[in-house]
Amino acid sequence: MKFGIKSLFTGGLPAGEDNPWLSGAEGYEQGQQRALSEGIPLLYVIEHAKCRRCKTLDTLLWRAPELQSSLAGLVKVRLNPDAGDGSAHILRRFPQVATPPGIYLQRPGEPLRPIRVEVEEQQIWMPGVTYGRGFFMPLSVAGFDAVVRVTLSLEEPAIDNAPLP
Repeated sequence: MKFGIKSLFTGGLPAGEDNPWLSGAEGYEQGQQRALSEGIPLLYVIEHAKCRRCKTLDTLLWRAPELQSSLAGLVKVRLNPDAGDGSAHILRRFPQVATPPGIYLQRPGEPLRPIRVEVEEQQIWMPGVTYGRGFFMPLSVAGFDAVVRVTLSLEEPAIDNAPLP
């Protein structure tokens, strides 16, 4: 694996061929091992092949050249329950996704942290002091990058334990 100058400062993995999207049960296992050995977070994308929102998000965000350096700091795993690659079995460990795509972050050994995206409105949820206290902002590469940093910094995104004003 080759590391560039940028990865020395960001602590991330290199982009491109050295850090491809993993998929299915095998990709999930590889991702878990890689995240543990490298000490970096995982990004899970739960999608369906015929999902219009999933395809739009893929074009709008995941394939955006500007996002590749941010994605380089994450182990990326795609799970599709319709693919026949073991994803359906792995997804039993995840919360039910009512409207795909589902997006989650996870530090090795910690609980899943959701990233909420409204694809049609092109908005992403920015957590505040807690996950439940935040706001929607325009979906963009910079917005996604900021949401990842904030979401990973929250102690427990499922608990709204901020003091009331």
